[in-house]
Amino acid sequence: MAAELIALTADMEVGVSEIDAQHKELVSRLNTLLSMGGDAFSREETLKTLNLVGEYVVKHFADEERIQRMNGYPKYEAHRVLHLQFMTEFQRLKKDFDSGHSLKHAMTLNNSLTSWIVKHIKTEDVDLGKYLKSKGQK
Repeated sequence: MAAELIALTADMEVGVSEIDAQHKELVSRLNTLLSMGGDAFSREETLKTLNLVGEYVVKHFADEERIQRMNGYPKYEAHRVLHLQFMTEFQRLKKDFDSGHSLKHAMTLNNSLTSWIVKHIKTEDVDLGKYLKSKGQK
């Protein structure tokens, strides 16, 4: 049985086109991964998708942090630490899957990852968006 998918809602819009576009892609990739919780997908397919999600998360976080630095975001360091914490948890999910746990088991144990993404976007990234818009970013 697949996990509940993430809905990209209006309260997750940051208002900065580059970040919003990346959030849309990130949620799409996460939803692809979440939908693979059933037995219909091979471990190889699931691992490939897990790797694609991880690669995109790294890219997105790097881009978001670059934007923060370029615009002198005062909460940059705290935001970066949150990204590092997420990556630590994501790597743990991947390690669990690599060591033989089913994705369903790993996703159950790490359901907090999807909750984290939604909460992070709705709070930290929306706050970042307000700051960037005050600096003229669109």
